[in-house]
Amino acid sequence: MENAKRVLFIEDEDELVNLVKMRLGNAGYNVISAFDGLEGLQKARREKPDIILLDIVLPKKDGLEVCKALKNDPLTSEIPILVVTASGVAELPQKCREAGAQDFIYKPFEAQELLVRISKLLSV
Repeated sequence: MENAKRVLFIEDEDELVNLVKMRLGNAGYNVISAFDGLEGLQKARREKPDIILLDIVLPKKDGLEVCKALKNDPLTSEIPILVVTASGVAELPQKCREAGAQDFIYKPFEAQELLVRISKLLSV
């Protein structure tokens, strides 16, 4: 899978990371994981993924801060960000878009819905 699209999943729940890695891997994606906001920023800069899946509630640096930092960094500003969260705060989707995220999906989600959204963001 040398030409596989690279997905960075910044998420602190091991079980979800493993599930998404399996599903996306089966669909031909190469998934890199980070378990907190700071690690996510470092890996985004180092690995330069094709897309980033970003949780909002993270240790060390929350997802909104990570999103803003990624969009303000010339190395990562062009990488599409799909926020993946369980938070039910009504204004969160708008805050994520203001921070620079291109799309938003609530947990729990269907694997097929995630694949469709990733595909759409990568084809833009």
